[in-house]
Amino acid sequence: MLTGEYKILHERLLKTIDKDRMFHDPLHTLAWGTDASFYRLIPKLVVKSKNEAEVSLIMRECHNLNLPVTYRAAGTSLSGQAISDSVLVVAGEHWKKHTILDDGKKIRLQPGITGARANALLARYGKKIGPDPASINAAMIGGIAANNASGMCCGTSENSYKTIDSIRVILHDGTVLDTSCKDSIASFKNTHISLLNDLSQLAKDVQNNKTLDARIRAKFKMKNTTGYSLNALVDYKDPIDILTHLMIGSEGTLGFISEVVYRTVVEHKFKASSLMVYPDIEKACRAVSILKSEPVAAVELMDRAALRSVENDDGVPAYLKTLCEGASAILVETRASDAKTLKQQIETIKNSVKDIQVELPIEFTDVPAEFAMLWKIRKGLLPTVGGMRKVGTTVIIEDVCFPVPKLAEATLDLQDLFKKYKYSEAVIFGHALEGNLHFVFTQDFGTQPEIDRYAKFMDELADLVVGGYDGALKAEHGTGRNMAPYVEMEWGTDAYNLMKKIKAIFDPNFLINPGVILNDDKQAHLKNLKPLPAAHEKIDQCMECGFCEPACVSHNLTLSPRQRIATYREITRLKASGETPHVLASMVKQFDYEALQMCATDSLCALSCPVKIDTGKLVKDLRADDASPKAKKYAMWCADNMDKVQSYAQIGLNTVNFFHSILGSALMGGIAGGVRTLSGNTIPRWTKAFPKGSPAIVPPAVNQNNPKKVVYFPSCINRSMGVSKDYDEKVALTIKMEKLIKKAGYEIIYPEDVNNHCCGMAFLSKGFKEAGLKKSNSLEAALVKASNNGEYPVLCDMSPCLYTMKENMQSRLKLYEPIEFIMDHLKDHLNFTQLNETVSVFAVCSAKKLGVEDQLVDLAKLCAKNVVKPDTNCCGFAGDRGFTHSELNDHGLRDLKIQHPAEVKNGYSTSRTCEIGLTLNSGVSYQSIVYLVDRATTAK
Repeated sequence: MLTGEYKILHERLLKTIDKDRMFHDPLHTLAWGTDASFYRLIPKLVVKSKNEAEVSLIMRECHNLNLPVTYRAAGTSLSGQAISDSVLVVAGEHWKKHTILDDGKKIRLQPGITGARANALLARYGKKIGPDPASINAAMIGGIAANNASGMCCGTSENSYKTIDSIRVILHDGTVLDTSCKDSIASFKNTHISLLNDLSQLAKDVQNNKTLDARIRAKFKMKNTTGYSLNALVDYKDPIDILTHLMIGSEGTLGFISEVVYRTVVEHKFKASSLMVYPDIEKACRAVSILKSEPVAAVELMDRAALRSVENDDGVPAYLKTLCEGASAILVETRASDAKTLKQQIETIKNSVKDIQVELPIEFTDVPAEFAMLWKIRKGLLPTVGGMRKVGTTVIIEDVCFPVPKLAEATLDLQDLFKKYKYSEAVIFGHALEGNLHFVFTQDFGTQPEIDRYAKFMDELADLVVGGYDGALKAEHGTGRNMAPYVEMEWGTDAYNLMKKIKAIFDPNFLINPGVILNDDKQAHLKNLKPLPAAHEKIDQCMECGFCEPACVSHNLTLSPRQRIATYREITRLKASGETPHVLASMVKQFDYEALQMCATDSLCALSCPVKIDTGKLVKDLRADDASPKAKKYAMWCADNMDKVQSYAQIGLNTVNFFHSILGSALMGGIAGGVRTLSGNTIPRWTKAFPKGSPAIVPPAVNQNNPKKVVYFPSCINRSMGVSKDYDEKVALTIKMEKLIKKAGYEIIYPEDVNNHCCGMAFLSKGFKEAGLKKSNSLEAALVKASNNGEYPVLCDMSPCLYTMKENMQSRLKLYEPIEFIMDHLKDHLNFTQLNETVSVFAVCSAKKLGVEDQLVDLAKLCAKNVVKPDTNCCGFAGDRGFTHSELNDHGLRDLKIQHPAEVKNGYSTSRTCEIGLTLNSGVSYQSIVYLVDRATTAK
């Protein structure tokens, strides 16, 4: 319940901002208050902002009421920059506009676009944005710019500070400044001349203070994100330029960045990598010093502990296990615009380090699969440590910077420091070209002695980095809260006071993201530590990094996987502690719909997760726990009577289709919608894409003399659902599939009692494990028999069902979904003729997880001259959830229609229910890819 100024603020904002975009309940404030750091603050009010006018209003009202306000985008920040115990403003879902400028030489981006999406937009121009953080698939532009994030190849020459062209920012009084617009600048000079004069005076003062000037220049020759970007005061004289560059790396403490324009950099097509292994850290670092002046794009250092931590991972070279105790490696990448130049660069690099002793011969590879395997070693370091940690402990990821000539010595000192404080699992790696080292270790914050250990370690770390090497305590992750107490120590009093002046100029009342970068509390990094209690074995290793969120269909509608886990952890903790029962009751009530009912359980989150957490499996387990005995009994009856259930479904669909044909779509939709409303939404949603019943399966005779045989298992969905009104061909998929298989010369074998079989997915996704596994086991036995104990391939006509079969079946069945089966078995027996059409293809979640997404595009290109692939993850139909919780489907496909060119008339996929949702939300008729292949082929 909001009180005081927060209640007043909420009432004022309600006049302009939709109430469903403002949250002050325990579940949502915790969910949105969670970021990737090891700190926790719970906001009083969360606002999902929509545009600049709203942010400007929020900024003004918070200023008027003296309320602190913090802005966040993806919340992948590691240092506590994106949390608040006051007002938290989210800039994500509604902040995704972009414009390509100057034929890709520049790009204008709003803060809610991920770095990966920006690069995808630039790919056709052979360009990318400069910053390349490891979190680029999840991190959004707002955070990338505000933290001056860099990465493995970015260095100090292509980060946001160096590639920013202009910026659009909202200041504490709500004023909007666009530094690319002359009129905006002129207006700003009229209204904020005092601020600009203050910045100009600061620059003059610094440039006249030779000691401070030299200090700033020296600090920014290395990677450094500790404190504010003071280099703006020595690099520029124009106050607008100074303001622009001070905003970069300000971590949301000076204002809100609503738009940036980046100068892009070249994305070279030709790449090669080498894992250079040296017998000790000194030799590895000597190679790094030489390579700094060679044509390399990235040089990643890994100590022996880092290499040892991944030596048992799948796919990594076996020789990692045989390296000597002191071995260290550098992963080197070189890039070029053509193959000849790449080859020359490889020879140049090898020659430059030929006099340094290596443990293994130096070899480069330009084969994508091979260098991807090498980079898997580097990228596996964080998840390996994170996945092996003790439940309840926190993964700490720090990044510091040393002068490159001292890198070997500093690395050894770091290793000694870990030994002293018994962080035996710690690994060291990093962007060696810049002297930027990352280290990962695990920390228990559950007891005071453990907190004291961490405190002493951090103090000695600061002494080592600053006192021992005059390095940077933060190289690219931002100061945040965990290094704020050490900023003055690193920079000195004069520079620290200068930072305070900067903060006062932009934020006179210190209300914008307080406690971040500048914090007078020397114990701030030891407070507000995030609890990570054991909650469930399937999610206990979650680091709450947020990498999963872009893949989640319910994110920004209800909860993301990270938010499901964070709230479930808190519910578990509250149940165990018995504290605040009213808070627990509120969270449990909301959790059912927000987390359980609205999860598609598509498991795409696991593909993005560093430690492969599958939140969908957690939700299935929780649904199973909640299932009543009566529901389980009904599920088992259905499992035992699939033929009857299928028959009832066919009759029901045909009945509905009959009325649809008589009443028409508009009247039918009105009646069905009214009936659904009266039922309390218990009756499934009807749409004009609703199919009629499918005809019964009639197994054909099998020519035993034909060696080309396939076992065809039609899914229970396709055995029940026939064609929809929008279909050009009024032929059910089961019949169309038969026709295509026979066209390629194959004999079809159906499993015995085909109408009684089901893969079990329909039961398992709802938490009915016993019924689901019973059906899966029964089907497996039938398929083993039909396939002559695995001799013949087995085809299922829906990707989701096939994925479930692959997950559950242990026998040596050769299982195929439609895309892979056509490409592997039918393609060579068919003549393809490209149709003069533009078609759309949509890879459903299971197709993505099966790795056949690219094959779907390739197959469609064999059939049609133009192929469109919408940029959408999960459609949100989630089996039958699109009928019962249609808001999930509508949300998942909210941008689908605008991605279809006008000439697209047909779309293709591999899941019947998903196709219904795709049709409804696009206005394009979506069908199985089998229909397209059949139209475009003849028998050889």
